[in-house]
Amino acid sequence: MTTPSRILIKGGKVVNEDFSEMADVYIEDGVISAVGSDLQVASGTRVIDATDRLVLPGGIDTHTHMELSFMGTTAVDDFHT
Repeated sequence: MTTPSRILIKGGKVVNEDFSEMADVYIEDGVISAVGSDLQVASGTRVIDATDRLVLPGGIDTHTHMELSFMGTTAVDDFHT
């Protein structure tokens, strides 16, 4: 049985698609399981201080090859979508 991976990103400004707020993000085994203030987490959880930083849960890929062939493939996105 493997030990669960637990990470708490604390004190950052969480930015979502429709709003942003000061909050903590708790991740367990690679999955965001809670977003909020003063989250209670298990001891041994790795804590990352995000003070004065933006936290983008899920991430944003800002690099794409729209309408440009690359290594024999073409992205499904184009400038219209």
